Amino acid sequence: MQNQEREALKKEWQKEWNEKGEKYAKEVNDMVAFAQIHGWDAYKGEEPVDERAHLGEAVFTLLKEANERGETAKFRADFPPSNVIFEEREDEADDADEEEKIGDKLGVVDQICSLRGENALFVVSQSEPEGWHKMLYLLEGERVSVIAKDVIAVGKSKRNEIYALLRRGEVELIKGYDGRGGGEFIAKFSHDVELTYNEAEILPFNDGSKVLLSCHDGIFLISQSGTKLIHPIYEDGQLCKDDDGNAALYIDMANATLSSDNELIVAGEQCDDHILMDSEGERLGSIGAQSSYPHFCLFSADDTQLIANSCHFYNGVTIGVDRAALKLGAQIHRDRDFTLVDDEMRVYAGVATQDFYILGDAYGYIRAVGKDGRKIWRHYLGGTIKSMALSEDGDVLFVGTYGGRLHKLRLGAGQDSHTIGNGNHKEEFRLIAFEDKIYRW
Repeated sequence: MQNQEREALKKEWQKEWNEKGEKYAKEVNDMVAFAQIHGWDAYKGEEPVDERAHLGEAVFTLLKEANERGETAKFRADFPPSNVIFEEREDEADDADEEEKIGDKLGVVDQICSLRGENALFVVSQSEPEGWHKMLYLLEGERVSVIAKDVIAVGKSKRNEIYALLRRGEVELIKGYDGRGGGEFIAKFSHDVELTYNEAEILPFNDGSKVLLSCHDGIFLISQSGTKLIHPIYEDGQLCKDDDGNAALYIDMANATLSSDNELIVAGEQCDDHILMDSEGERLGSIGAQSSYPHFCLFSADDTQLIANSCHFYNGVTIGVDRAALKLGAQIHRDRDFTLVDDEMRVYAGVATQDFYILGDAYGYIRAVGKDGRKIWRHYLGGTIKSMALSEDGDVLFVGTYGGRLHKLRLGAGQDSHTIGNGNHKEEFRLIAFEDKIYRW
């Protein structure tokens, strides 16, 4: 194709991309706004459809070319981002099982950890024939670089800037880590957790004395003294058995959090309530699931409230429990014991600001909700939200998805006509983990 013909075709694509993108965003925003007021049962219209899937492969090719030339800002202005590039067209559906699609080559942005300023660490998991492969990246401004290939998870303490790097058999703690070897070495702990499927999340304590690890193998405290399983604890000693009849602990939906002062631990998994513990993992009480399965938990920034989410399929219920109620013998199960914070989301990730929570759900939305359940704003990113981190000044939110995207949002900075949501947030750029590369859009 001659350059002149290609440029003419590109202009046609750009016109169609923008017109249909704006139309789709407006229709979704109108539908959701109606449902928020009148309820979903009252909405009788058809669900909006993004009609740009046929442009996906061509636009993604242009995106990769723009990255090679260093022209991503211009490309973003010409083609505002959309996840539709990873959706298969209807005429391709019959071949879906025979040919690997673009979306199959996306990684997972497993964890994000904010650094000083607006920099961040993030882990990308990529599925390969021999298993999952992980890479730790550093985002500095707009520059992305590989930091390590052996880090399974990265976490940051609630206070004091203690960072934890989880590797097989080892946890390293560094104060004031910058991603390039800077910072004060605190400690290195060995561990014997198998880390099934390499899926794990880690939270260091504020003093660097230990870490809280949650994974399929259980929820643990790891310190210089060794590894301590704190959840689940089966009184009858019953464990799952593999195909060979060997007993092994395996849990789904492992989730855990620390209070900002590190005095309380809350942990949950699919087959039990959320369990309240002290800083040594000794049990104090429980928080009952108001949906089916405990899925997420988080303390407010000021530690005055715990929120606990339980899910059923792609929906869920989030309750808020006053810190004063979290004490020895606490049994939080009845309506009078908690505040209903949300009754829609299956929450996968979240952060606590000084004023509210920002929670990411299974449908690709991030939503700000108050301690009292006020719906403050919503913003659609697509895919299932996997990870989230807030910059120190609270102005920038990083969001990672199971669909291989890391979004950098400047909160309250204004949204464009392609934005789905009402949060008034500006997405400065998104990174796409595709195969073994990171592309900027």
